[in-house]
Amino acid sequence: MAKITDLSNELLINITSYLSTGDEYAVKTLLYLCRTSRVLLGVAQPALYTSVRIVESTTDPLIHLKLFLRTVIECPSLAQKTKELALFNDHGILARLPNLRHLHLTTQIEAPRSLMQRMHEMQADLSILSKLKTFHLHKQYEDGPVDIEDYIPLMQYPSFERFSSESDVPDTPHGSRATNVITHTNAELSWCIRPLSTMEKLLDACPHLTVFKLDIPSETRYRWLWDVGYDPLVTPRDLVQALLRTHRQKLQTLYLNYGSNYNLNDPELQEEIEMSGDSVLDYPSYHIFTYPSFRDFETLSRITIEFERLYQFQDLPASLEHLQIICCHFEDLNRARLSNLIRLKDKWCPVIQSVTVCDYEEINQGINIVRDHATSLGMSVRVSAYGRVLTILGAGYHLTVKNLAYPMLDVSTHEDVMDISNLKMLLLWIQSRVQVVDLIN
Repeated sequence: MAKITDLSNELLINITSYLSTGDEYAVKTLLYLCRTSRVLLGVAQPALYTSVRIVESTTDPLIHLKLFLRTVIECPSLAQKTKELALFNDHGILARLPNLRHLHLTTQIEAPRSLMQRMHEMQADLSILSKLKTFHLHKQYEDGPVDIEDYIPLMQYPSFERFSSESDVPDTPHGSRATNVITHTNAELSWCIRPLSTMEKLLDACPHLTVFKLDIPSETRYRWLWDVGYDPLVTPRDLVQALLRTHRQKLQTLYLNYGSNYNLNDPELQEEIEMSGDSVLDYPSYHIFTYPSFRDFETLSRITIEFERLYQFQDLPASLEHLQIICCHFEDLNRARLSNLIRLKDKWCPVIQSVTVCDYEEINQGINIVRDHATSLGMSVRVSAYGRVLTILGAGYHLTVKNLAYPMLDVSTHEDVMDISNLKMLLLWIQSRVQVVDLIN
C-alpha cells in the first residue's frame, strides 16, 4: 500500500500549504505530521510557522513567547517562513521576522506606543517589515476611542494595505461598531476622537482616499480616555476644509456624524449667543460648529450629514447623486427649507438621484408637520402604513422622509402570538431600515 511519504516533496509541500492557515485544526494536523517522520518534519514544519499565534499561558504568560523566540533565533530559516503573527502585548520580536505580512496585536496593558515607534524606526531599514500588508489592533486596556496617530505611518510602508482596530465595547442600537479601518482608498473611523493635526496627517498619508467616514461615538459608550487624552476634537468646519485642501478631486463618499459634540443647541452656547447680542448666524462659534460649502468637491457623489450642520442646501456639490440627512428634528425642516430641498435638482445638484431625511421620534407629530408643508407647496405625498415614511413626489428625484424609531408594538398575551397587523408593522420598519443602510453603504 502506498504511503504519504512515497509522494514527492513537491506534492507534500503543495498539500501542507493548504494547512498554513493558523486555525486550530490545521495546527494540530501539522504538529501530527511533524511527529510522524523526519521526511514529513522537513515539509510540515515550515508550513506550521507560516501563521503563528502566541497565546499567554495562565501559569507562565511568557513561556510560549520564549519558545518562539528561541526557535527564530536558532532557526532563522523558520523565522523567514512566518507571514502572519497574532501577538499579545508588546514583546519586540518583529525585527526577526523579515517576511511578516499580517500582524494581529492584542494589547491588554497599555497603548503600544513603544512598539509602534520601534516598528517605524526599524522600517527605515527597508529590509525589515517591507512585506507587512495588514495590522489589526485589538484594544483591551481601556474602552475609550483609539488614538490612530501612532498607526498612520504604517500607510507609508512599501507593501502596507490595511490598518484596522477593534475594542471590546458593546454595540448600541443606533451607533456604529467600535472599529476603525484605514486603507489607501478608505478611511472609516467609528471609534476615534482626534484633533485637526492628526486628521491632516491621515489625509496626507492617504492621498488616494475616495471614502471618508467619521462617526464620533457617544460619551455614554465608554468610561476612559487615557489613549486619546484631552486634545480637542477637530471641528466640523476644519475637517471639511482639510478634506478640500487634499482630496477635492478624488473624494467620492463622505459620512460625517459628530453626534452631541459641537452641539448648536447646547444651552451654554445659546446663552453665550444671547449675551453677545449677535444673531445666531453672526456668532463666530456658529460657523465653527457647521460645515463650510462642499461646492468645490469635484467628484463627491454620496454624502451622509447631520441636518443642523448643513448651513444651506446650495452648499452641496454639483456632483452629488445620493444625500442622506441624519439627526433631523422634523420640526426644524420648515416650509422654506423643505421648498429648497424639493428644488435641489433644479437649482444646485443636477444629477441628484435620491435624498433621504431621517430621525428617531416616538410619535409622528414632526413627520406629520413635514407632510403638511409638502402639501402646502403643492406636492403629492405618499404616506406609508403607520405614517413613518413619506415619499414626496414631483421633485425630479427620489425624496423620502423617514422616522427610524422602532414602532410601538402591542404583543398579544394570548398564547404569546403577535397580532398579524403588528407583524406587518414590524416588517415595514425593518424594510425601511435596510433601505437606509443600503444608501449609506
